[in-house]
Amino acid sequence: MIKGLDLASLRQGFFFGLNSGVVTTTGLLAGISQTSIKPIFLIASIVSLAISDGASEAFGLYVSKKAQDFTDKTQGPLLSMISLFFTKFFIVLSFLLPFIFTKSLKHYKNLMWPIIWSLILLAFLDYNLSKEREESFFRYYIPHILVVIFVMFSSRYFGKLLNKLE
Repeated sequence: MIKGLDLASLRQGFFFGLNSGVVTTTGLLAGISQTSIKPIFLIASIVSLAISDGASEAFGLYVSKKAQDFTDKTQGPLLSMISLFFTKFFIVLSFLLPFIFTKSLKHYKNLMWPIIWSLILLAFLDYNLSKEREESFFRYYIPHILVVIFVMFSSRYFGKLLNKLE
């Protein structure tokens, strides 16, 4: 531990933000990309998610940590909140990387980009978590993949259903 710095709280915000950013953004993209959407609306949706969901979850974690221990006067809850917000913010925005190269929604509609990027980010998260805990990588990675598949296909189905109603 660096003197005066609560690394556990920073780590908690980082892991929470990375996990949540991947799962929620993949779900949003799976659903919204199945509708007749323009690139600007997809970009606005992702940026809005980065800001609103990042702030909401970060403050929710702060309040939760404060409620967990009424005697805690440390900066831990604040550090977790800040770490979660910035991690989630940048993870969510990272799903916009294809727009640097093209304005096409092809890689979003066929879900190739969200799937590949999610697998990479979750592998990074789960590798680091399993290494620190000295546990099997697959103990974390397989459940993560199952959650992402559930969220992605549920959202995709809902997006296609809404598109038919249009």
